[in-house]
Amino acid sequence: MRTIILLSLICALSPFNQLFSQDASLIYKNTVNSTVTIITDDGSQGSGFFVAPNIIATNYHVMEGATNASCYLNNSDKEYKIDGYVGIDKTVDLILLKVSTLNKPVIKLAVTTASIGQKVYVIGSPRGLPATISDGIISGMRDFEGIKLLQMTASISPGSSGGPVLNSNGELLGISVSQLTDGQNLNFAIPKSYLQILLDYKKNTPMALSNLIPSKKPKDVPNSSSIIGKPIRIGNLEVAQNDFPSLMNWPDANKACAALGNGWRLPTKEEQTNMYLNRDKIVGFASGWYWSSTKVGNGGAWGKAFFKGGAMIQAGYINTYSVRAVRSL
Repeated sequence: MRTIILLSLICALSPFNQLFSQDASLIYKNTVNSTVTIITDDGSQGSGFFVAPNIIATNYHVMEGATNASCYLNNSDKEYKIDGYVGIDKTVDLILLKVSTLNKPVIKLAVTTASIGQKVYVIGSPRGLPATISDGIISGMRDFEGIKLLQMTASISPGSSGGPVLNSNGELLGISVSQLTDGQNLNFAIPKSYLQILLDYKKNTPMALSNLIPSKKPKDVPNSSSIIGKPIRIGNLEVAQNDFPSLMNWPDANKACAALGNGWRLPTKEEQTNMYLNRDKIVGFASGWYWSSTKVGNGGAWGKAFFKGGAMIQAGYINTYSVRAVRSL
């Protein structure tokens, strides 16, 4: 009797498994030729997809610091030069790129918004592996400093940034952007609504990518004594007494720490872990993320939250986080 029940269960589940497989295969077939891998002259790599004739969407942090860039259709080694950008929103980490020599079918934006529990599919180039598809569900809706993000279980890795997040009809729900590594399946995407706004205001004439290079002069660097204060010693490391008064993107954070002089810098990922273990001695941490100096993938670095279990995040350089300087003794 047990065998009959088991076989019946297998038979009942088989059509479902076949349907799921067909859905993923069909979505991949219909959308993969609308996706690209992006390579920049500063070594960054990311993903992108067509949202209008000759227009590719991706994350801003993929392109920041580049003066030239190219894209490749997935499953192809032919290079297409990116002319420049026709739309940009640094706040939400999105950019629209013009490629006049390449035009592929557009991935349409979904009419409905994402909902928790909804099935999603992601296509991108994680770790440089082009045309990779993964699946999962929308597991939450989050707000990071006023920016709304979709939390999902679909796997992404460095190189996936800028890839499309699709519903079961192959329509766009969001754009892959980042992941939390201190946990499992904690991945994030930018909702399509931000992209729609950017598309509505895109320009016809592309701007040069060199305009994206950050200023070499750090912004709003305060008096060094007000930041360093009375340094706290942790082993062979000195930690500044105070944070910088404003949030900074990663390039500005590095420059601001260096501007303090005498070897002050951002802490490494490992040094941040030591700082977290000694957080009762190092007081004054904000309830937000802090930059480390440790890069991850292309166009990103590690950040840490001292206020909630020492969680760590892989974030694009454009994100603005708190900064606490350190120096070696």
